[in-house]
Amino acid sequence: MNFLAHLHLADGDAGDMAGGVVADFVRNPELGALPADIRRGVQLHRLIDGFTDRHPVTLRSISRVSAALGWFGGVAIDIYYDHILAREWHRYSSEPLPEFARRCYAVLEARFADLSEDARDFVRPFIDDDRLTAYSTQEGIARTFARVSEVIAERIPNRAVWLPNHLPLLAARDADLAADFHSFYPELQAFVAERRGAVV
Repeated sequence: MNFLAHLHLADGDAGDMAGGVVADFVRNPELGALPADIRRGVQLHRLIDGFTDRHPVTLRSISRVSAALGWFGGVAIDIYYDHILAREWHRYSSEPLPEFARRCYAVLEARFADLSEDARDFVRPFIDDDRLTAYSTQEGIARTFARVSEVIAERIPNRAVWLPNHLPLLAARDADLAADFHSFYPELQAFVAERRGAVV
């Protein structure tokens, strides 16, 4: 899952929400330096990722695009699932997405000083560009894919991929991917509801 889903699943707790966004920027040795509530949010994020990565429905979604995307199929599906969640937000929340996004940004602003420098470098444009509501549009997803592709090219240049080129494939598989998502996401919500209280 990508940032919108992590924030939605963590909603109601500022530490879980902040941790859900910055988890990808935290290495294990750095966990102890975080405030306890943000550390809990990082751990929740990792539980969510583990459940998602092993789930047969998610694996089915990845298989729908893996012939073209290979190893990056999982990356593309993580982001595309957020696109489906954003455009069909009304199925999972009575609060309009722009209002939810504003609340999330306010939490991140309030906890900004608690974040690592790498995390702050990500969070500032994340807020300023209103990336949560951008997930709902094809243009927003294309920009997200472009940013992720640039990070991949920087970190593993021998495996560089330009994910926006694969948007037509994802659009062609959209009905199946949406059906997969709507089958999977309630199970993920139930998993989080069960496990959230056990994360310390």
